[in-house]
Amino acid sequence: MAGVKNTALLDLIQSTLEDLPEQEFEVMWTNNAYEFCRIYQNERMEIDGGTAISRRVMLDNSGNARYRRVFDVDNPTVGDVMSTVTVPWTTIGTNYSWDVQEIIRNKSNAKGFIKIMTERRTDGLWALADLIEERAWKAPDTSTDDLNPYGVPYYLSFYTDDSGTLNTSPGAFNGQAVGFGDGNFSNTVAGIDADAEDKWRNYCGVYTAVDNALLRTFRLAFMKTNFKVPLIIEDPSDKSRGQKRTYASQEIVADLMDLADQRDDNHNGKDVLGNLRVNEGGLVTVNRLPVVPINQLSSDDVDYSPIYTVDFSRFKPIVQEGYWMNESEPISGGVSQHTVFTVFLDGSHNNLCLNRRTAGFVLHKAS
Repeated sequence: MAGVKNTALLDLIQSTLEDLPEQEFEVMWTNNAYEFCRIYQNERMEIDGGTAISRRVMLDNSGNARYRRVFDVDNPTVGDVMSTVTVPWTTIGTNYSWDVQEIIRNKSNAKGFIKIMTERRTDGLWALADLIEERAWKAPDTSTDDLNPYGVPYYLSFYTDDSGTLNTSPGAFNGQAVGFGDGNFSNTVAGIDADAEDKWRNYCGVYTAVDNALLRTFRLAFMKTNFKVPLIIEDPSDKSRGQKRTYASQEIVADLMDLADQRDDNHNGKDVLGNLRVNEGGLVTVNRLPVVPINQLSSDDVDYSPIYTVDFSRFKPIVQEGYWMNESEPISGGVSQHTVFTVFLDGSHNNLCLNRRTAGFVLHKAS
C-alpha cells in the first residue's frame, strides 16, 4: 500500500467523486431555509463574459408629447435618457481535502473511503451554502467593496439620503441610500445616483405592529410597485418571468400566523382570511405571496425588523456562464503539502436589479 503512486490516488478520488453512493448521516444545518442557494440553483440567470454585469435603463422621458392646435409649430428635441446599471462580478469558492494516509488506510474498505469523501465534500459545500445565504441578506461592507455581492438590502433600502436618515413615510418611493456594513451610506446604487434620479429609488413603508394596519400597508406597497406597460408600446424589458416572495424574521412570520388565527380560529389549508392565508406547509401567505422565515433577518444585529418582498423578474441572481459551482479535479498539494489532495469548487456571481421601483419593497419599523 505504501507504494501507491499519486496518479493512482488522484484517479481513485476522481472516480469516487463522480459516483458517490448515498451515505446517511445527520448534519446540524445552520439555516432553516437556504433560500438563496435554492434560487441560485434553480432560478439563476447565466450571462457570459465581460468585466462586470451591466444593463441599460431608461429613468425618464424627454417630455416631447403635447396636445397641439392646427398649424402649431413643433420643436423636436432629443435627450439622453439612458443610464447604465453596473454590478461587479464576485468570486466565491470552497474546498475539501484528504491526506494520503487517510486514503490508504481506507482504500481497502470501500465503504469507509466513500464515507470520508462524502463527509469532506458535505463539509466544504455546507460552508459555501452558509456564506451565500449570509451575504444575500447584507449590503457590501463599504461603498467600494467589490469582494462581496449586492444583497437584498443593497437595492431595497429604507434610508432616504446618504446621511442615513430613516424613512418615516407610511409608504413612498423613499428608499434611496445604501447602508453599508461599516456604518456609512451612499446615494449611488449600482452606478446610478438615486439622489439625482428619483425613479432609481425603491418603495418602503413603516409599520408598528403585525396587525390589520400592516396588511393595508403591504397591499398598498404591492399595488404601487406593480407597473404595467402601456398597450401602445411594445415592452422593451427582459421578458423572463420570476416569482415574487416575501421574507421576514421567524418572529414576524410567527406573528403573522397568530394574526391569521385571530381572524378565523377554524381556518385550514388555503382558507381565505382577508387575503391572509395559511398554506399546506404551515407557512402564511399575504396577497398570495409565501412569507419565508429567514434566519439572517432574525439576528440581533438586524435593525428595524424589515419585511422584504422581492420580485425575481427584476431582481436577478446572476452567475457567469461556464463558471458556477465548477468542481475541479483532485489537485496535489505540491512540495509544501505533498501528501494532501484537494478539490476546489468555484464560481462568479452577483445580484442585478433591473428596476428598483418594481424589484419589490421593504416595510420596516420606525425604531
